[in-house]
Formats: sequence, structure tokens, C-alpha cells
Amino acid sequence: MAKTTALQRMKKALKIDENKLDKYLAYYHENAKLSADDQLMLEKYRKAWSFLSLGHTYDMTLAMLMKDYKIQERQARYIIAEASYLYGSIQTIDKQAKKMASANYFRLLSNIARANGDIEAASRAWERADKLEGLHEADQVGLNPDDFLRAAKFVFTDNINVLINQQKRADDE
Repeated sequence: MAKTTALQRMKKALKIDENKLDKYLAYYHENAKLSADDQLMLEKYRKAWSFLSLGHTYDMTLAMLMKDYKIQERQARYIIAEASYLYGSIQTIDKQAKKMASANYFRLLSNIARANGDIEAASRAWERADKLEGLHEADQVGLNPDDFLRAAKFVFTDNINVLINQQKRADDE
């Protein structure tokens, strides 16, 4: 059996019909034309995702979709799930954005403290910004020695069917 990718597992968990969203992905990647109904649906996806991006809660976005488009809660939940499939997970993007906003805030505080003559506070704020941006962390360079410590398992056989099955498994992955 073929291994499922993370994207396929996510689609299955969200019960998203990938063929339904292919036309929207084609619209963005290949400039494919959308019908009027599809454009209305794309507007719903955009509105849901932009509401979540602006920091509105899931429930607020759900209520907005239900009110603006006069749809039921279940359909609104599907729209939000499909929007996150199309545009990406808000939580991951939001975390990175908050980290950068905090770093910029500490840099601003550092500049204000330096302008007021408080060099010690300025350097502490600057160090916090550096820490948030990960400037003092060591970069991963080279090979990981632990990869070489694990013993590999080799099985030798003269059965051609084993080779064929192994090649099929490798092709499926």
C-alpha cells in the first residue's frame, strides 16, 4: 500500500473533496477561468481566511459567514476548513508574524531607551529582539552523527518477487 502524505491525511480528516478545490488552485496557479458561482465561493474563502488572518476568532469568523451569506453553521465550518486548505494554516503564519512583531517592538523600545540615555535598558531590549529572531542559536551545519549510529538492516534473498514488491513500494512512496 502507498503511504499517505500529510496533505492527503489532512484532506481526509477535514473531509475535503480535493477535486472541488482543484479549480480554485488552478485559478491561482494557471489563471483558469471561474464561473460566477465559483467566484462567489472564492469570495467566501477569501473573506473567511482574511477574517482569521486579522486575528478574529474561529467563532467570530463562523458567525460572520453565517450572517453575511445566510448559511448554516455546518456549511460555514466547511468554508473555513477549505479556506485553510487553499491559503494555509493561520496558526503557523500567525505565530511567525507575532514573533517578528515582538522583535520589532523590542527594537523600538531599544531605540526609545537609547534616545532617553538609558543604554542598559536599550541593550536588554535589543538582546530580547535578537533572542526572538534566533540570532544567538547555533546553525545546523554538516551531517548528524546519530544518523550513522543506527544499524541498517539488510536482507539478502534470491527471490525475484521480493525485488518486484520492493520496487513497487518505492514507486508508491
